[in-house]
Parts: sequence; C-alpha cells; structure tokens
Amino acid sequence: MPNLTHFTSGNRYSALLMFLLPFLITACFNPEPEDYGLTLEAVDVVCVEATFRVTASGVPETWTCGLYRDDSLVVTETLSGQSGYIRDTGLLPAADYTYHITYMKDGRDKDRSDPVAVTTLDTTSHDFTWTVETLGDAGSYLNDVAIVDENNIWAVGYIKEGDSIYNAAHWDGEKWEMIRVLSGHTAVTGISYFSRDDIWVTLGVVAHWNGNEWVLYHLWDMGIIHYPEDGGVYQVWGSSSDNVWFAGNNGTLVHYDGSRFRRVESGTDVDLKDMDGTPDGKHVFVAGLTLMGDLGGHGVFLHIEEGNPNIVYTTTTYAGDPENGNYGKMITLTVTNSRVYANPGGVDMLVYEIIPDIYHYYPVKSTVLRTDYYSTGNQVRGKRNHDILFISPESVVVHYNGSSLKIMMDLLQLYGNNMLWVRRARYTDNLAVIVGLFDSGIPGGIIVKGVHQD
Repeated sequence: MPNLTHFTSGNRYSALLMFLLPFLITACFNPEPEDYGLTLEAVDVVCVEATFRVTASGVPETWTCGLYRDDSLVVTETLSGQSGYIRDTGLLPAADYTYHITYMKDGRDKDRSDPVAVTTLDTTSHDFTWTVETLGDAGSYLNDVAIVDENNIWAVGYIKEGDSIYNAAHWDGEKWEMIRVLSGHTAVTGISYFSRDDIWVTLGVVAHWNGNEWVLYHLWDMGIIHYPEDGGVYQVWGSSSDNVWFAGNNGTLVHYDGSRFRRVESGTDVDLKDMDGTPDGKHVFVAGLTLMGDLGGHGVFLHIEEGNPNIVYTTTTYAGDPENGNYGKMITLTVTNSRVYANPGGVDMLVYEIIPDIYHYYPVKSTVLRTDYYSTGNQVRGKRNHDILFISPESVVVHYNGSSLKIMMDLLQLYGNNMLWVRRARYTDNLAVIVGLFDSGIPGGIIVKGVHQD
C-alpha cells in the first residue's frame, strides 16, 4: 500500500515552491538599484550646446557614463576617476531640456542621477546700424577705445588738430574733448577704464589718471622691466583697480595689485598683442605674435590663472594644421565668463572653454568667413556667448549670434577695400566702437559706432 502521508507532504512543498518561484526569479534578476552617488550639474549652457559636470562614488577608475536628454540616450562617454565632464550638442536655441546620467556596465544602466532642467540661450539678431566719424587732421590715428556707455567713450592714439597734438579724446554724448596724457606727444596704445578718477593707459610705459592728474610710471626707470631684453608695455586689461595687467613686446608681462608693480615671467619672448579676462579676474588670456616674413611667425596663447601664466598653445605658421591641433596664428581674443573666442588663421572660430580640469579647444568651421574679403580677424570682441564680433583689418565685420555667422560688408562697401584700417574694437551692452585710421583720401583717425538691434 502506498505511503499516503509522504505523497501528500511532497505535493505541499512542490506547490509552495511553484508559488515562490516567480518571486525568487525576480529577486535574482532584478536586484535593488545600486547607489553610486551620481550627480549632474550644468556648468555651461549656450544656444546650441550644454556642458555638464559629472560626479560619482564607488565607480571604477575608468567607467562609462550615459547622458540622457528627455529620456533618450544622446551621449556615451568613458570617464576616468570619480568626476568629469560631458557635453551635448546640436540643441535648439531657447529650448527646455531635462537631463540625467547613468552608470553603464555591461550594456545596462546600474544607477541614475536626479534630473537636471536646462534652458538654452536664445540667439541674438544680426542687425547693426553703423555710423562713422573722424577725429583730427591727416596723420591722426586711434589705437584703442574704452566704452563706459553710449555717452561716455574714451579713444586713445595720436591726434593732430592744426598745430596742436593730443593722444586721447573723450565723448560725453554731445562732443569729443581733446585730452593730453602727460605731454600729449607720445601715442597712447591701450586704455582700461575703472572710474572717472581711475584710468590706466599704456604708451610703452604706464600712466594713471587719479582724478586730478596723469601720473607716470616709467617701468624701466623703476627697475620693473629692463632694456633691451624687456619690451615696452602696449596692452592693458584689468578686472579692478587692484588687479591690472600690462603686456608688450618680447613677452613682457607686468601686474599691478593696487600698491605695487611686479614683472611676471611669461615664458615667451613673443610680442603680446591682445589681452582680456573673466569679470572676476581669475582668468586672463593673452594672444601674441612675432612676425617672420610674409606668412610666418611665432604665435602664442597664454592663460594666466590666479596670477600664474601658462603657455597653452604655440604655432609657427599662419594657417597651421587644424587636423592636428595647430590652428594657426592667434593675435586677438575676447573672453566671456565661461569661454574664450578667437579667430586664428586655420579655423573660422576657436572656442576655449574656461572650466577647471577641462580646458580645451573647440574649433568651428564655416564657409562664411572664407571669402575674398575676409579670411581672419585682427579683433574679436563680445561679452556674451551668443553675441560676438569678428573684425578684419580692412573693416569687414562678422557677427556670431550663438548659432550662425553673418558677414557684414557695410563699411567696406561704403569706403572701398583697403581704405578703412582697424586697430582696435570694443563691444559691450549692444554698442560696438571700432577705431583706426583711413589709408588715404580721408584725413583723421576713425571712430565707427555700431548699435546692435538685439
């Protein structure tokens, strides 16, 4: 006779196993989500791209990060260490997006961050209205300009009016007042304005307006720089009256901290041509070029971080070799709070992101700038990432609105090729001022004002 008790007991355990089996399978193949401390932070959002800082804990030294835009995987990046950066491109201007990141392993997401919402910048218009006026008689020229507002503009250079010679002029909204810095006979090359009683200029040496008089600081006589190994200083930029930088020939670099001048070793003997920095003064950038023949020279790009210069780029050719990271000569730049914009010989626009631990170049190629009238600029100006001007020596102006480039021939068509020569430009608060000289036919230094219809 069969053992009914044993048979019934077996059925009871089998039934229990069948009941628990789905839960056991789920537990084995769907473990609790792992926590890797993933965080995502938007650090630079412009019109058509966004850059994020990624942090994690407990991940391997090298790991795979997935960036999701609106729940769609758009970027997969291999990162080293527990922090890094990831970028998304091809976005629409003035658009809202939501992002999160994941730690990807074996093709699966092991953990995800909280979502981060971003809104891209809108583009600006390409519309400008230009006016041109002159200062002085034949032989006059202007080297630099400082814009406080539309009714407070300073221009410097060499200005002849009859038998009188000046080297600066001030616009008060109605008229230009001629000014002599020191004797007035030495051309002023650079100006930085902080307030009505705090203005710095360069003329090989340094002069400062304190509200009552111009005070000369002869850096050679003071023993700050030495002749002939150190050139004079011809460029000036500062974030405040206690953080002023002066640059010049032979790699000469001088800093003023509000109480004293000191020579700073630049690491180069290239002539330093242009300088700009972030509003907080923590990052200063300098472009330089020493010409050698018609199409040669030694170019340099300096990054001064917390007062310490570092050469981040050099070149010995105009056009360079962009495919191998050589973008050609770089003689001008402009700095926003997060990026440096330049117009070197090898690419139309070069962007250098100012994000610690990620400093890198981002070249932009376009057919817009490669024309018979414009190949490279000697001025790049702008304080917003969606509003940058590129200006050729012959006064052709190109505007970048955050997404596209537009070439403007207004000045060239008005005065003809090789007539109006640009030496310096400034652009802020939708007002651009370009200064220089006429090549022939029209006397005086030129002042071009461009009002941006934002």
